[in-house]
Amino acid sequence: MSATAFAQSPAPTAAQRALIDLHYSAYGVAGDAAKIFAQTTTPDFQSCGANGSDCQGREPLAGQLGGIKQGLPDMKWEVLEVIAAGDRLIVRGQGSGTPAGPFFGVPHTGRSFKVMSIDIHTLRDGKIAYTHHLEDWAGAIRQLSGQSGH
Repeated sequence: MSATAFAQSPAPTAAQRALIDLHYSAYGVAGDAAKIFAQTTTPDFQSCGANGSDCQGREPLAGQLGGIKQGLPDMKWEVLEVIAAGDRLIVRGQGSGTPAGPFFGVPHTGRSFKVMSIDIHTLRDGKIAYTHHLEDWAGAIRQLSGQSGH
């Protein structure tokens, strides 16, 4: 698919883009995930990986992020592209960080990583009610291990 085809993808509204930008700020080290998720998600929000078999609500997700941020003191998540499709927003993002210690079983080396993420957010009443997410953690492991290729 050409870059032109991507440029013609349906764009989110200004309110949808603001929602996504605020939501993803929770994933960076400076973001207060619990406070931000209270603003960007519905009370019954579910974030699911592994084809929907591994889901968690906003409070457990915020707690998990707190632990991850301790191990990745420079963690950042960037929104690279947002496509609107009815009540859904598809986000192509990029996470990056430098582990402060062992990470996913890889000994600490001081190396950093960048991984792609794809998230499909379902909106309800202007907030995110459900998210399906996929991150390239195998790519992070390869990068931290000093293996070539992404």
